[in-house]
This record gives sequence, C-alpha cells and structure tokens, in this order.
Amino acid sequence: MQVFNSRRLGCGLVMAAMLVAGLSTGVRFYYLIFLAMLAMLLLGLIAALWTLFTLKFDIKGVRARVNRGERMMTVFTVRHGSLLPVSAIRVCLNVPSAYAPTQEVNVSCPPFAERTFRQVIACPHRGVYEAGVTRISVEDVFGLIRLSRNPGAKLVRLEVLPKAWETPPLQLNSIDQGPEFASRAAEDNASPSDVCSWQEGDELKKVHWKLSLRKRELMVRTYEESARPDTLIIPDLAEITALHDQQLTLEDCVCEASLSAAQAQLNAGYPVRMPLVGARPGEIAGQFPADLPAFSEALLRVKFDSPYGYEQVLTLMLARFQRTGGAVLVTARLTTRIADMALRMQRSGVATKLVWVSDDARDDSMALIERLRMGGVKAERLDPWGSGGTDARRPEAVPDDEYDG
Repeated sequence: MQVFNSRRLGCGLVMAAMLVAGLSTGVRFYYLIFLAMLAMLLLGLIAALWTLFTLKFDIKGVRARVNRGERMMTVFTVRHGSLLPVSAIRVCLNVPSAYAPTQEVNVSCPPFAERTFRQVIACPHRGVYEAGVTRISVEDVFGLIRLSRNPGAKLVRLEVLPKAWETPPLQLNSIDQGPEFASRAAEDNASPSDVCSWQEGDELKKVHWKLSLRKRELMVRTYEESARPDTLIIPDLAEITALHDQQLTLEDCVCEASLSAAQAQLNAGYPVRMPLVGARPGEIAGQFPADLPAFSEALLRVKFDSPYGYEQVLTLMLARFQRTGGAVLVTARLTTRIADMALRMQRSGVATKLVWVSDDARDDSMALIERLRMGGVKAERLDPWGSGGTDARRPEAVPDDEYDG
C-alpha cells in the first residue's frame, strides 16, 4: 500500500482541519464533515480489501520458447466476489523488454463475473527471462486506497531464441588445393587404407614395391578420402559499449549473423565449428542441418563478456586454420588490424568472410570494406536497425508493444 499520494494527503489535511475546527469551536458541522470523510476512507479500505482477497486470476498463452521478434498473445481471466465498487484492478506483468521489465495493465470486472482479456507481449531481444504476473493491485473508487498482493502464480521461464535468416553459403576451396590439403595429405599418407592395381596417372611414391614384386604387377596404396573442409565461425564476444537497448540490439545481430552463417554452411554440407571465447569459453560443432539447434541454444545463453579483444581471439585461432577450409568473422567493430588479419587468412588459402555489424556508413569505414573485398574477402556491413539496405539482408528489429487494458 502506498503511504502517500496527493489525494490521500489532501484528504488527511482536510480531516485534520475539520477535527481541529470542531474541537476549537464546538460546531457539529465540522464533526460531520470529519466523520463523512472517515467513513469514505473506511469504505474504500473495505472495498479494496474485499476485492483484493476474493480476486482470482489465471493467465494462458505464455510459451516456454519463442524466436526473437515474435509476439505472444496471452489470455488472462479475472474474477472477484466483492459487492463494493473499485475504480481499477491493475495487473503487473513481467515481460522480456529492454525498456521496462514490468508493464501494468488496467482491467475492469463486475462482481461475480469472469472477464477475459488479451494482451500482446513482444520479445525484442534474445535471452532467458521470467514472464508472468508479479503483482495485482486494487484501488478504491475515491482514489485514496491502493492495496496490492502477490498472486502466487509461478513465473514462466521464457527463452527467446536468436533467429536465422537466409544467407548464401561461403564456398570453400576444393580439398585438393591450398595449404589445408597439404596437411591433410600428409596425415592420410601415414595411414593407407588399401592397395589396388596401377592406373595411369597414379604417383610413383604411392607404389607398394614389396607387394608389386611379389605379385609381379604394380600395386599402389590407396588412402581414405579426406573429409570435407570445415568452416570456423568466430563471433566477437567482447563487451559492446552502447546504451542498453542499442547494446542488446547489436548483440542480437552478432548472434543471428553467426547462426545464419552456421545454417548456410550446414545446409551446404560443410561441417561447422563455432568457438565462443567469453569469460567461460566453449565451442559448438556440427556436421548436419539437424545440429543447428545446438548452435541456437548456445547463442541464446552466450554472454558478451570476453576478456580478450577480437584481435587476440583471431590470433589464438591462427593455429587452427591449417585444417580449416573457411572462416566467417562476425564483429560489431572493425579496425585496421582486424581487416589485416582477415586478409592474411584469405591469402593463406582459407576462404574468408567478414560480417561487420554496424550502421556506420562513413567513407573511411566503407574504405575498409572495399579494401577487404579487393583482397578477396567477402565483406559486408550489416545494419542492425535497418531492413537490410544494399550491404546485407537483415529483418527489422521489433519494437516493444504499447500495452493497453
């Protein structure tokens, strides 16, 4: 219950003035005004208490999982058994919003009648939230008494998953070209799987001479076919410095660009590895499209709290590029050093793509993008607040709903 508000304060001052005037002058009229206002307060208190403790509330439609940007249609029913009128019943909802974690909805309900209300809840950002009703409050018709209580209903754990959009896959170099094939060939030559007769075009170093002398024909070793080159997707998980809502939007876009790249590569038949270098590092790997939910689950919970700069993360990954066919770099900041490292990867034979999440379209920033493209890197700028523009394809961010009763 709120201790002070303007109406309650004004009512208290008037009651005190009437009581003092009555005691000073002995005029009954002042006592009548004081008693009338006291009765009004007591009546409002009884009405609020009666309504609050006979109020029954139920909510449906809150799902455990939704994709970011979706809107949930929730349905809740209200019923109370108070014969005395009240001005408003307020329902306080926990919602996944970047602006306010709670929203109030005003409802009206006659006594002993069940009313049904619908409310749209937007899910603008990925993450784990608790959704549901946290408090119910009742205000009397005079606006003097407002009481609230916990409805006792458990909050629903709501997981807002990042969504993936369609993007073309990164075409990786053939396995018989580039330095990554040399390392694989060296590993394969150490463990031949079988032998077969000589065919035109076979290399002499593969001839099994002892077996050839025994069988009196040239026999060559055969080796297991090298695995398809995989893709390394590296999101930048360093803390993003921005206003809270802008920060969440940028984080959403980094996660969704990484998830979209993983979806494209898995659908194209390329294995994917995604190192998540944060305060608690981990890695997700998959080979088939059915493995995509594991990437979505990891990006749902990942935190942007990496103790390393993105340049340091890329340096740590250099040793892994010998067995990597392609690399997708996703970052919310683009520096000359990051661009140089992307070009170095491309020159080493690793097909490289860089996704820069930013709305910065200044000439000096776009010059870095053009420099990367001229060096063979597939570079694009992804505007997190736009509908895609000319550089990238990106759905618009979903704003919060305006709640009404």
